[in-house]
Amino acid sequence: MILGINTSQNTHELALIDRDKILNERAWQDEKDNETRLAALIKEMLEESGIDKKEITDIVVISGPASFAALRTGVAFANTFASALSANLHHMDTFELLKRKAALNEPTLTILNAGGHDIGLRSYEDNKASEIKVAAMADLLAEFPHDAYKVISEVTDVQSSQLTSICLEKNWQEIQGHELQTLAEMLVTFGLEGLEKTDMVEEKYLKDPKITKSKNKWKN
Repeated sequence: MILGINTSQNTHELALIDRDKILNERAWQDEKDNETRLAALIKEMLEESGIDKKEITDIVVISGPASFAALRTGVAFANTFASALSANLHHMDTFELLKRKAALNEPTLTILNAGGHDIGLRSYEDNKASEIKVAAMADLLAEFPHDAYKVISEVTDVQSSQLTSICLEKNWQEIQGHELQTLAEMLVTFGLEGLEKTDMVEEKYLKDPKITKSKNKWKN
């Protein structure tokens, strides 16, 4: 039994999978209440499916990059829950998540918001992933040739408009959100393929998160 946890995208997701069957799934927009919502939703999903939490053998969590607060909560919950259940813990990054959700074999560009005017970019050629690059969108995409790529993104509205213009100019196909699989569908398609077990997952960020320290010295 696999439990999937994704708080790396604007739409957060939970998935409960038994081999090639989706038992239950949930999706919601981030409302800064993930700490309480995750436990409540998982309990609800298990009860609806008639499953005991001890039947969960594997937990897959998306490790980022993503915004700080939501990602930290999802990863921390996965680490704690896996430890409590003695379940196998696995992770994948958000670039790989988008690639798998699109289920593409063609050359692909995966793009994430990196804050400000910057994006994070990873390209896939023959299903081999490049190193992640972070810079302004126009600068990063200029080096890639016309007519060659499909593009998947999780970016701001402003960045999305700019990306659409570049895709039209380059004659790239931009994959829309409704064309992507859900977390549950992706896990049924790929299972644990290519994922390694780990004792603890660490969050990944494109830039160092900006954390404001409390003026209370006892909280620092």
